[in-house]
Amino acid sequence: MSTPTPFTADAHFSDAWLTLREPADHRARDAQLTHAADHWLAQRANSTATLVDLGCGSGSNLRYLAPRLRTPQHWLLVDHDASLLEHARSRCDELVSAAGEPIQLTTQEATLAQALDDALDGADLITASALFDLVSAEWIDALAARCREFGCAVLFTLSVDGEIHFQDSAGMTLEDNDDRFVFDTLAAHQQRDKGVGEALGTLAPSYLKQAFLRHGYHLREAPSAWRLGRETWPLIDALMAGWRTALLEQAPAQATRIENWYRTRLSALDAGRLMLTLGHRDLLALPPESTPGMSFDTSFETSVAPSQDRPA
Repeated sequence: MSTPTPFTADAHFSDAWLTLREPADHRARDAQLTHAADHWLAQRANSTATLVDLGCGSGSNLRYLAPRLRTPQHWLLVDHDASLLEHARSRCDELVSAAGEPIQLTTQEATLAQALDDALDGADLITASALFDLVSAEWIDALAARCREFGCAVLFTLSVDGEIHFQDSAGMTLEDNDDRFVFDTLAAHQQRDKGVGEALGTLAPSYLKQAFLRHGYHLREAPSAWRLGRETWPLIDALMAGWRTALLEQAPAQATRIENWYRTRLSALDAGRLMLTLGHRDLLALPPESTPGMSFDTSFETSVAPSQDRPA
């Protein structure tokens, strides 16, 4: 069986890769934001909450959230990949809420652009995981505007932020010129068009925050980094193989340098001499009309600042 890899030119991801990364995703997520979303949904008037998961893949986000939310739930899973939607249906059909009530589940095969037109109306909470580095600033602007139009909250998790570090056994960060070259090249590759315009890549978390602030949302964000050691070797192996492919696509003239870096770092990770930290950010945003009891304590809210995050 070939090693699953995370990078494709058109943002199609295999179920094998999504399954491999799921335990690391679930460990990394900020539990307090899920608790706050649960509290907000419990205060809503509707007896059953409607939740939409954009770019759902094989349903990992649903598998994490549904058992942690007390409210009765109807989920709409949206993805452009019919085979991933089938995996999601087969693996999520018997999920129950935190209160033990079976969830309702619907799937929709649609692109992200199509989802903005017909998937958000009536939703209480829009969710997405590991999505926003793939999309454009224009798409996020449209998403924020539609969410504001419908008055729904959002919980977006595991948006890559560009913080990549290798640590030795003592926890000291190691970084040389080759690492800096690699990380910069990966960041450039992540900004390629993935089918929804020029992708934001590692700019996504800050741009996402500003987009919802412009619509008056109350925000709370938290780090959700992967911390990978030898015990997560299959994920490290797949991730590094995906990085190698992306690097060679982005900088083919630097193939020798890339191969040397890849072999050196992979060997050290395999031997347990290094750990790998890959940064992400989680974001919960509540609509401005939320009552004080449904909003955040102001000490946790993010203040709006002049927007300088839109890429040129």
